[in-house]
Amino acid sequence: MSAFPFLALVLSAAPGQALPPQAPPQILAPVEAAPQAAQPAPVARRVDGKVTFATATAAYIDAGALEGVAIGQVIRLTRANQPSGTCTVRETADNSSTCTGEGIRAGDRFTFDTTLPGAPAVAKMAPIPTEEELESRNAVVTGTPVALVEAKAQPRDVVLGQLPVVRGDLGYAVWLASPSGPGDSQRLQLDIQVNGLDAFAGFRFFADARLMQWTQRSDTYVPGSSTQLLVHDLELAQRDPKKSWSASFGRVMPWFAPGSSVFDGAQGGLRFGRTEVGIFGGTVPDPYTTEPTLDRYTGGVYANFEAPIGSTLLSGSARAAVVQNPAVLRHYEGELLLNYWAGGVFSASGDLRMGFGDVQAPSYIDSARVALTVRPVPIFWLSGGFSYWGLAMPNEEPIATYPGPSRRADGSIGVDATDWLRIAALGGWVDDLTSFVSHTYVGPEVTFTKVLAGLSFGYLKDLGWVEGQSVWGQIGWAPMAGTRLTGRISWFQTTETISGATNPTPANDVGLTVNGTVGLNRWLSLRAMVLVRAGVDNFDASSIPFGTATNLFLVGTY
Repeated sequence: MSAFPFLALVLSAAPGQALPPQAPPQILAPVEAAPQAAQPAPVARRVDGKVTFATATAAYIDAGALEGVAIGQVIRLTRANQPSGTCTVRETADNSSTCTGEGIRAGDRFTFDTTLPGAPAVAKMAPIPTEEELESRNAVVTGTPVALVEAKAQPRDVVLGQLPVVRGDLGYAVWLASPSGPGDSQRLQLDIQVNGLDAFAGFRFFADARLMQWTQRSDTYVPGSSTQLLVHDLELAQRDPKKSWSASFGRVMPWFAPGSSVFDGAQGGLRFGRTEVGIFGGTVPDPYTTEPTLDRYTGGVYANFEAPIGSTLLSGSARAAVVQNPAVLRHYEGELLLNYWAGGVFSASGDLRMGFGDVQAPSYIDSARVALTVRPVPIFWLSGGFSYWGLAMPNEEPIATYPGPSRRADGSIGVDATDWLRIAALGGWVDDLTSFVSHTYVGPEVTFTKVLAGLSFGYLKDLGWVEGQSVWGQIGWAPMAGTRLTGRISWFQTTETISGATNPTPANDVGLTVNGTVGLNRWLSLRAMVLVRAGVDNFDASSIPFGTATNLFLVGTY
């Protein structure tokens, strides 16, 4: 037994209280204080991380106390290099944390600067007390009364992060190819997103719409009017987790109904602790134009649950529904989605959809997916996934809306070799079950995390229906708050065509991608993207094949 608890209790006796007579006087003798060591200087550090798993009300990030994350800290998140919201840290472990927020998705990134204390000075332990001294100190402690202290802890409110309530993107987009083809197009585009604008009686307004004015297009690929409005979400919803019920109506983007499409109708549920069950249904808009229809519909029941198990979390959602559309007639389907998260060390997710009706997949398995991530130590991770789509659905739209029967697998393995170097390898395989062609890719990736906002290099070897190889380099730069720039240059070499015939000489292409967001003020920013890919085997500038996609947008948030 250590000597320090006994000594602390002896020295904390109330003033004027006599010690028991058996207390030996030598335990109160003054101890010469050791010279205080100089405090080490704090260490500045930039932390880069991501959300490893997210639910409707909580998220889990791969940074913790050892990286400088603190309880109550507000972390700003990005998605596809764009601000996506914030989350407030609720609990921390050594290399992982939990935080609360809305609209968070797995894969969201974050970067922040912090300061860590330097390495503490090595403590010099006192000599081990003799058995006689321990017995005398024990007698003092057991003879000293200890008063009970009433706990004064009070509950506190938790503030959840909030995405921008209103966001608008106005800009111009261009797609060009040379030699000029029917796919060349240009359009003026306005995107509007509303994320929970207060309406009435606890209901909030949600919207996601796009207005497009085509100034150049091909009727083959973009039929219909030159002015088009796409509405993906337009609803009034009450989804407050503190209430015992939820409801939404309008053009609903359903919650907790995995695999369900957007529909024009209503959804309602009842909550029992961490479990919610309910019903939903309505007509399904046209998948290409989003126009309302009467010959497509869906309806059914859903359920969602969260089950903390010690320091781990198991969550899941399920849906049983009927789906009707002109292409597949009537289809009855059920889907189950499960997620498991274990303190940043292990996470797994799986999704299974089965169905029957006028059309059905082999063994009634419409689709299946599983993904695993393992991080046995903070510097090493291993992840992999497999997905299968078995339902063959007729497709009459000019652009494919549904996937065809296929199987695919992908994985990655990596190590944070130092605090500035990350080494990884990735690979994948895709098998098309309709055309019976397959594709495999594999290659390494190296990232220097301390060079600006990250400098990466990679190589991929492609095998299968198109053989070849590619090399790329990418760099990010965040010179100030609200501003982030990314550039990527690639080289592609193709040695075999889709028909399986070997090219007489390899075909070489180069690609360049530049995108960035520049904050103009607190609520307005400028976003631009340029993507170019061109052949380099023909040096005649008038006939070099190339393609480009370019856009420029003003982005306003409130």
